[in-house]
Amino acid sequence: MKVSYVVDNHTPSYGGPYTVISDQAYQLYKNGISVDLVYSSNSFAKFKRDYNLIFKNTDIVHIFGIWRPFQIKAFLAAKKNKKKIVISPLGALEPWSLQQSYYKKKLAWIIYQKKIIDNADFLHATSDMEKNNLTNLGIRKPIKVIGHGIKIYENSIKKQENIVKKAIFFSRIHKKKGLLELVKCWSKLDPDGWELNIYGPVSDKKYFSLVRQEIEKKKIKIPIKLHNPIYDFENKKNIFLSSNLFILPSQSENFGMSILEALSIGIPVITTSSTPWNILNSINAGLVFSFSEENLTENLKKIFKMNISEIKRMGDNGRLFVEKNFDIKKLIHNYINFYKDIIE
Repeated sequence: MKVSYVVDNHTPSYGGPYTVISDQAYQLYKNGISVDLVYSSNSFAKFKRDYNLIFKNTDIVHIFGIWRPFQIKAFLAAKKNKKKIVISPLGALEPWSLQQSYYKKKLAWIIYQKKIIDNADFLHATSDMEKNNLTNLGIRKPIKVIGHGIKIYENSIKKQENIVKKAIFFSRIHKKKGLLELVKCWSKLDPDGWELNIYGPVSDKKYFSLVRQEIEKKKIKIPIKLHNPIYDFENKKNIFLSSNLFILPSQSENFGMSILEALSIGIPVITTSSTPWNILNSINAGLVFSFSEENLTENLKKIFKMNISEIKRMGDNGRLFVEKNFDIKKLIHNYINFYKDIIE
């Protein structure tokens, strides 16, 4: 069996999808599945692709993302060559995302994107929440739900104790991620013995400017720190290992790979019910709430009142949950079985 993974821009600054697609392709290869990773650009160059040649000997074309010309061309070539087609929208059809550039996307949906969806063999969703949102759009194609996996490292259990407790925001700098609201809430609370560190590539320069202005507006006991984005896994892992809390008050996530990364290292997570991680409340691995500044403030207060043992216990619960449900060495077999079912 051979699978072609198609993604428009394959660079570390792409965030979670870059990590997911790379790791997934590698695990398929390790399990004896032939994989082509097809992309139009990376950090260094843009490429012209002969899709008919690339797809000639493949069995399944799995397209990640929608809307863009590269993905349309790949779909048409796969259809022409009578290949099985799977599409992962990667959150592009979530309600919040559809509201951005609404009329442009509405027109694209009517002209071509709905036709592409309707002519795929399967859609792939990473959570039940994403599947429900796709169904609510009137999509009737079969939808397979398989989450992303992550490599579990034995030495990832947190051991470092910080005199000053560290919270991290580790995601793209974009308005949907709720960073501006986080900075406002943090500055207002000015918590004793806590510092906030922000990492991430800037996707929206105007928004980043607003975040900077908000940080500079009020002097607090331990200043909020802005860092350059980190792409190297070892450096990223060390930052996570030295942190006590992960915060992503996002307005929309179809999965939230950075949340999974934090949980896998034993860090409790503060996030919103606009992500598919409501279970963190019931397993006591974090705090999940409806997106608003008020709710974010109240949940930060809850964390700041906890002692280090309570925080660590939440982190341990999250790591155990990830070990059981998201170990990529186990989860990859769900993808392999899915692909086998498609071509049989």
